[in-house]
Amino acid sequence: MLFRQIVFYALLAGVLSGLALTVVQRWQVVPINLGAEEFENQSAQMVPSMAAPDHHAHSADEWAPDDGLERTLFTMLANILTAMGFSLVLMSAMVASRSIPGNENARFGWKWGLLWGIAGYAVFWLAPAIGMPPEIPLQTTAPLELRQIWWVFAVICTAAGLGGLAFLKSPLRWIAPVLLIIPHIVGAPHPEGHMFGDQPPAVAAQLEELAQQFIGATAIANAVLWVVIGLVAGWAVQRIIASRIAVADAATESVAPSVKPHVD
Repeated sequence: MLFRQIVFYALLAGVLSGLALTVVQRWQVVPINLGAEEFENQSAQMVPSMAAPDHHAHSADEWAPDDGLERTLFTMLANILTAMGFSLVLMSAMVASRSIPGNENARFGWKWGLLWGIAGYAVFWLAPAIGMPPEIPLQTTAPLELRQIWWVFAVICTAAGLGGLAFLKSPLRWIAPVLLIIPHIVGAPHPEGHMFGDQPPAVAAQLEELAQQFIGATAIANAVLWVVIGLVAGWAVQRIIASRIAVADAATESVAPSVKPHVD
């Protein structure tokens, strides 16, 4: 019952937040990405045999949605599915936090949901982006496997650090901030040389400007995503807890022995 409730509300939160993310992306992120892709296409046309051998390059036979409505719909679907996964993780953590000693009677609502959403933003976007900012086409990057490993490492450390600060009551609590900085001490994987070193200087300068704009735009878009997830999750978890309390009270009343008056 509890699992089904969490999944149902996670699906709802995913739809709402995914739609919100798509709207913001269409307004801010997509124009920047399209601008970078224009340079990518020009580079491929001028030097087809040497065109961008990095992870952004696509083979001629690789399928991709057409620009316009088709691309927007596929982006929206991907955003919704991703948001559903994040919502499921966040709501599960919120419900599980009530099993922590001293937090058994924790209540939730939109304010607490907003705080949890901000924490999710810090864990899944902000902390990884500090060491490894989002990338645009034609940008030189480290191998994908190394970047994925570091991203997971940063997420785990940040989640553990924030969780320790929020819920630990012992002096060990103050060890938690160390976890927040460990990934950045280790350092994210980066390639040697300039991020657009294989491009002409004039093009590289324009791409650098687009890259900076892209970081800011994705920061705003992901903030919107997590704010909506947090607000819906706070409201949903409050309803889940209230329903479970109501069920527990009803069960207690049903098994309580009836008290009959004594008759001499």
